Amino acid sequence: MERPFALIVEDDRDIVALFRHVLDLAGYQTEIVLHGKAAVEYLATTTPDIVLLDLNLPGVSGGEILRMMRADERLKSVPVVVITAHVNLVETLTEKPQLVLIKPVNIEQMTNLIQRICPAEKAVESLPWDLLTGVYSRSFFMARLNYALERAKQLPQNKFAVLYLDLGQSVKLEFLFGSEYNKRVLKDAAGLLKTILRPTDTIARIGEGVFAILIEDISNPDAPIMIASRIQGKIRKYLARKENELQVRANVGVALCGGEYDTIDDILRAADDALSLAKSDRRKMLQLLREQSMNVV
Repeated sequence: MERPFALIVEDDRDIVALFRHVLDLAGYQTEIVLHGKAAVEYLATTTPDIVLLDLNLPGVSGGEILRMMRADERLKSVPVVVITAHVNLVETLTEKPQLVLIKPVNIEQMTNLIQRICPAEKAVESLPWDLLTGVYSRSFFMARLNYALERAKQLPQNKFAVLYLDLGQSVKLEFLFGSEYNKRVLKDAAGLLKTILRPTDTIARIGEGVFAILIEDISNPDAPIMIASRIQGKIRKYLARKENELQVRANVGVALCGGEYDTIDDILRAADDALSLAKSDRRKMLQLLREQSMNVV
């Protein structure tokens, strides 16, 4: 059976990556256009099953595209999901979309979208977030990492880093203090990461007590090291609370990356190796990272 087709009209690559991933999991084929004129040209010959449409586009605005679609017999019944950071723009629309998502798109909004486009049995697995912590899921992280690698191969000056944070003994925490305590530690750790990292950085929970972080567009080779130190310091300070009698260790491994990697599996192995080295000899891990940065960046 032919897969349904979705058109994403959006010029923000992070938003594009998020929605493309969700739509792919929901079983859609996706096509991406970055500005309004290209969207008009595309819609002149193609009838998608759903359109995700940014209102603030270069060239032709999203509002104009929506009006054009509603005036076209072929396109007028196509569901349109509007994406915007400007609520006032929605109020000026003469044609109403099926759904409005306000940037930054949160879990509740994305869940609403998924429930509309997915069969019930696929809705939960299509979520790009980890339901416990609110950070991204492993599957979305992999999709985002693959995009970063492809981009680095095309543009060698684009460097990125993958950080692994391991809250060691997470299973032991649950055994000693109960599952609710362990869940609270994971939620709090995710919250701390959000205060340290940029909104454009990708944070994901990829294991029981393991978080992965993707930092893109690195101009300073020392930046990942400094970020790792800040993360480790804040997490360790949190874990050293008086009520936490078990001294859980927090370790961070860092892999500085560019287009020299063949696959994302190679990158993940490098990050995992760096984490293992950080657990045994953090100074050696940092030394190797600095040596690597001289060649990569």
